[in-house]
Amino acid sequence: MEIAISSRGADVSDALASATRTKIAKLDRFYEGLDLATVHYAEQKNPRIADKAVCEVVIEGHGHQVQCTAAAGDRAAALDVAVEKLEHQLTRLKSRAGVKNPRG
Repeated sequence: MEIAISSRGADVSDALASATRTKIAKLDRFYEGLDLATVHYAEQKNPRIADKAVCEVVIEGHGHQVQCTAAAGDRAAALDVAVEKLEHQLTRLKSRAGVKNPRG
């Protein structure tokens, strides 16, 4: 799977980029054939929002597109929340893809 990482407002550290590639690559075990993952990090500027770090992930493959947005106190925690959400979505997608039409 090809993984593209981008950021708005600040650079992504090498440690965060490495963790991102490792965790996103592990999602391939939930649904095989995923081609491209785009990860975008951003920071909320509103002082009233406690969870300022935002991680947006879009995964494409086999004609399907799965996306999620997660916010947390720091970027690594936002990535963890996003991976959790994507695991749930990919297992649902896999179970739906395996179900055939009962009417024929």
